[in-house]
Amino acid sequence: MTVTLQDVSMITALPIEGKPLCMSTDSEGWRQQMEALIGMSPQEPEVEDGGKKDRVPTGATFTWIAANFAHCPEDADDEVIQRYARVYMWYVISRTIFADGTGKNAPWMWLKALTVFDNKFSWGSAALAYLYRQLDDACRRTTKDGGVGGCMLLLSVWSWERLPVGRPKSSQWNTWNDHGNPVRQPTWAYKWDLVLEVASEVNLLYKQYTNEMDSLTPEQVEWEPYGVGTNFGDAHTFELNPLCVQERHLWLMRCPLICNWAVEFHLPHRVLRQFGYFQPHPPEWVDTDTQLHRLDRRRQRKIKDWRKHHKSYVLMFEQSVQATSSIQLTQYRQHCALAFSNYLRWFQESTRVEICPPAYEEDILEEPTEYDELAQGGYSKLIREGYQTSFAPVLNFVVSVLPYVNYEF
Repeated sequence: MTVTLQDVSMITALPIEGKPLCMSTDSEGWRQQMEALIGMSPQEPEVEDGGKKDRVPTGATFTWIAANFAHCPEDADDEVIQRYARVYMWYVISRTIFADGTGKNAPWMWLKALTVFDNKFSWGSAALAYLYRQLDDACRRTTKDGGVGGCMLLLSVWSWERLPVGRPKSSQWNTWNDHGNPVRQPTWAYKWDLVLEVASEVNLLYKQYTNEMDSLTPEQVEWEPYGVGTNFGDAHTFELNPLCVQERHLWLMRCPLICNWAVEFHLPHRVLRQFGYFQPHPPEWVDTDTQLHRLDRRRQRKIKDWRKHHKSYVLMFEQSVQATSSIQLTQYRQHCALAFSNYLRWFQESTRVEICPPAYEEDILEEPTEYDELAQGGYSKLIREGYQTSFAPVLNFVVSVLPYVNYEF
């Protein structure tokens, strides 16, 4: 399972069609450019004589933005209103769509992307590319410094709609006023506008969630939360924003997703069950190029023009959108429960499907005839001493050992 362009549309209503968000991130003279766009820039920190000048992030802190642009003057002219609108958009996308792990600064490059309001960027594909890369970095991180970034609204609602793990209880809805404009109606995320907070110790919740995640069965998953057939997009309690379903013809598009330095591939054919279609196995393998995952804005400072650097992927994205928009939709086979069970059997044999590693050695299950020796294993030792172990590995251990147990008493 994964977040797809369908989820991006339904939860955020961000546009998919358009130019890839791939531009020059050259920050030379960024203060002057910022002043030209919004009328001011953060002051450069003063350095005492003999002191070492610290590297200052290219952008502004959220506190600086709030202090200087919290309220637009009532007598503001069009130029000032546009300036405040640009800063507001910069603030929002930096804190939601392209949030980093620190949560402190709004990078200059996102304001630069808003130089022209109607720039026709594919914000939806950029948001998904950025989220994929942030999750990838978080999974491979070896230190505890920093947190996961990306659009957590998108990830959270995707998870709550499909998985029972960590799902909060939804509360009442506030009345939504669209001011008579359909495109100002809420997205699918409005279902979770008000939820009851979970109050518990973080470490305990983490262990509980990993146990529940490892123990999930296909029957517990809500594969098509947005509805089926003619009921698709029916939120029942409110009218859905029409922009959420406007680009549904692009949801199964196989293409690169681009957000400046980050290029990730959208491969919906690997999760066709999420669309109600037959899931073949094994899915066609596609090399997403490990070299792409080594690209990082901080490590590759010499690369400034990402559109030029990713020229082939930019062209591939544009051709994918054009081809998908101009041809008839592919006729997919409908979901088949028996075929999906066969697919899951292959998947479990070919993929790591658990978050927590097993609490026992795999080779003991091949010929576990020496039960006294088996009882001295790490898993059995933990159980005897009363230490808690992960639930899913316990189930796997018991299921694997049962066939070898002698029930003669």
